[in-house]
Amino acid sequence: MSISVTKKLFSLFIVLSYFTCFVIADCYFTSSVTVYIFNGIPASTIDVHVKSGDDDLGHHNITLNLGYRFHFCANIFGNTLFMGDFADNSRSAHFHVYDVDVFQYVNEDYADITNVYWLLKQDGYYLSKEFKPYDDPSWVYRGAWE
Repeated sequence: MSISVTKKLFSLFIVLSYFTCFVIADCYFTSSVTVYIFNGIPASTIDVHVKSGDDDLGHHNITLNLGYRFHFCANIFGNTLFMGDFADNSRSAHFHVYDVDVFQYVNEDYADITNVYWLLKQDGYYLSKEFKPYDDPSWVYRGAWE
């Protein structure tokens, strides 16, 4: 192979590598979503287990004022679903931490970057499209512990 062909192939390899890294690093054609889950219950440790049909994000323990977050690219069909199982010594809950309804609530303008905030409190779990103090009354109640 001549040096000219080798240089062209190497240049093509560099360009394709760069493009591949760009596509993998960013959410290409879809929303970049970060989900935050906070524990607002004093003297409790909550086990958080989040999973989708493709990914099991494992178990994470969160304590008061600490949280857990994860990031993903929503699929192009708009049907991304992440389920959450939550439990401490006396209660449990199971709900969609991300689905089309959550997306529509937090991302009314269909922005490229979406943040979802969940707050676990004594009486249930709450949703917000922006981070707020735990006692802010504008958190939207979404359900009770089981």
